[in-house]
Amino acid sequence: MKATKRNGTIDLLKFLFSIIVILYHFDNAVRYPDELFTKGYIGVEFFFVTSGFLFAKSLAKYSYGKDTLAQDSVGFMKRKFTSLFPYHVFFFLMTFIYCIIRYGWGIRSTFSQLLSSIPDFLLLRMGGISNLPLLGHEWYVSAMLIVMFILTPVVIKYRKIFLQYICPIMVVGCLGFLYHQKHDLDFVSQWTGVCMAGVLRAAAEIAIGCLCYVLCESRLLERLPKAVLLLLEGVLYAVVFLYAVPLFSGLNDYTVLFLVAPAVAVSFTPKACIGFLNNRFVSFLGKLSYPIYLSQIVLRQIIAPINFGLGYAFHAAFYVGCVIIVSLLCILVVDNLLRLCRWFVSRRQPAAN
Repeated sequence: MKATKRNGTIDLLKFLFSIIVILYHFDNAVRYPDELFTKGYIGVEFFFVTSGFLFAKSLAKYSYGKDTLAQDSVGFMKRKFTSLFPYHVFFFLMTFIYCIIRYGWGIRSTFSQLLSSIPDFLLLRMGGISNLPLLGHEWYVSAMLIVMFILTPVVIKYRKIFLQYICPIMVVGCLGFLYHQKHDLDFVSQWTGVCMAGVLRAAAEIAIGCLCYVLCESRLLERLPKAVLLLLEGVLYAVVFLYAVPLFSGLNDYTVLFLVAPAVAVSFTPKACIGFLNNRFVSFLGKLSYPIYLSQIVLRQIIAPINFGLGYAFHAAFYVGCVIIVSLLCILVVDNLLRLCRWFVSRRQPAAN
């Protein structure tokens, strides 16, 4: 297959970590004695750190202009939001239809619930107002967007100060506060007095991703032999995966988070690139990870109560298979609708003279 400009290692890891996250939530719903990923929520840390890296990398292309700061900031977040929103709409509608059927909502209840779910529809649930529990997993997307919306103008205007000074403060301050609330990272909905805990978790880990970008830009990792980089990368991710199972019970979430960070930095280092992973199939797996993450709760509500009588492995595999199928359907429907919309827009635009 033809190589792409995407990072094949990151795309493959996105897919794998999305599976780990949905299996963690599935395990909590079914409660088999041999459930697997009891700490699978740690996969979200990979997504936040990766998002922080790409956030810093994208904004490095922007030059500060006093008169264009607001326009550049809004434009950046608009592109970020519109890249995520259509897939969210697909699963928001799917969730709402499920609720109507499952709970027997009438017209009045449906309309009332729809109005109450506007913050969820706009991906603002981490702002503190939410009404649709079956979209609870979207806290990650909401927290990421809120944090990036706040930070974008700061990063554009004060890039060096932000990356070298503000980021470390954010990491120490947010993680220190969270650690003293709870010694693991598996809490997001508690109100801290200023914001939801999930927003602080997102802020700290996006800042860590930004620091990973600084490390990569310094080219310090490029000084190491490729074999050393690949070994380091493999060992770090292996520890994270084994912790999710978990087999490293002596570690804690915060320690593992600081193992995820250098692993992500190595994965983004060009010298550590694994060429055969840079193809369209792996790139598509990376794209599939987002719908996989979004689809999990509705399908879990449907599939988890089913008693196949064939044990955990079959039940979990069936669930993952259904999630992947629905995610593929989401991409098929949403991407084609987006193409159709772009075609209509292009048809309505006046021809150039």
